[in-house]
Amino acid sequence: MWKNNAKCAVCLTFDCDSDISWKNIMRRTGAVKEGEPFSPVVLSQGQYEVNVAIPRILKFLDKHELKGCFFVPGMLAEDQPGLVKDIDRKGHEIGHHGYSHLNPARLTPEQEMQELEKGLRALEGLLDKKPKGYRAPAFDLSPRTLEYLCNLGFLYESSMMAWDIPYIHYVREKKLVEIPFNWLTVDWTYFAFNFFPPLEYQSGISSQEEVLEIWTEEFEGLYDERGLFTLVMHPQAIGRASRMRMLDRLINHIKKKNGVWITTPSQIAEYWLETYP
Repeated sequence: MWKNNAKCAVCLTFDCDSDISWKNIMRRTGAVKEGEPFSPVVLSQGQYEVNVAIPRILKFLDKHELKGCFFVPGMLAEDQPGLVKDIDRKGHEIGHHGYSHLNPARLTPEQEMQELEKGLRALEGLLDKKPKGYRAPAFDLSPRTLEYLCNLGFLYESSMMAWDIPYIHYVREKKLVEIPFNWLTVDWTYFAFNFFPPLEYQSGISSQEEVLEIWTEEFEGLYDERGLFTLVMHPQAIGRASRMRMLDRLINHIKKKNGVWITTPSQIAEYWLETYP
């Protein structure tokens, strides 16, 4: 099924929401009204991502000689061009993650297209190349999103969960590869926490050892069934020191298995279209 007769494929992906998503949450929940300042404590959770977590993750990937995919909002590319360029220079994939991390399902058709186009312009203007893939902010799609992505020339999207292997959306005679995942392999499921009501995410903080057990077992099951193991991580969540130690143990376990293809979503999508047209 997989390239070079690999038994399993693995994707390491990182959603770089920074403090942009927290601003949206504070607006949407009414914690901040128009003209009021944002809580600096809440914003600092996202700022940790830029200051510490992404540099730590880049060192980690260098150490393991692996390439990941970083889904970047256009606004972050504008605010932190040096950091986003550094990710690209190291050979990692940069994916589209909206412009200002607004949920597409909550937008009008015009607003959704504007978010897509502004995000594209920001990333293309900075990197001189067009991103091949998209992951929706908040993992949510409108009824129009897939058609918009096809019209804009995207190769793949990665927000859905219908299979354990890639699959293809057929939209008006165009093809868009889906790189699926599940809440089971999303770090936010276990590690997202915010102290301040009425903001979202107060579910508690899971033990990294428990998460290691869950992720290891899911990988083993997909390895046995020749599936795709997609990890969806947020630098501000996974990028804490203890959690990166856990991720290190998981990657060491995966690398000991024979026949594992650890690669980027775009490489998987290109292979899938070539092999299973």
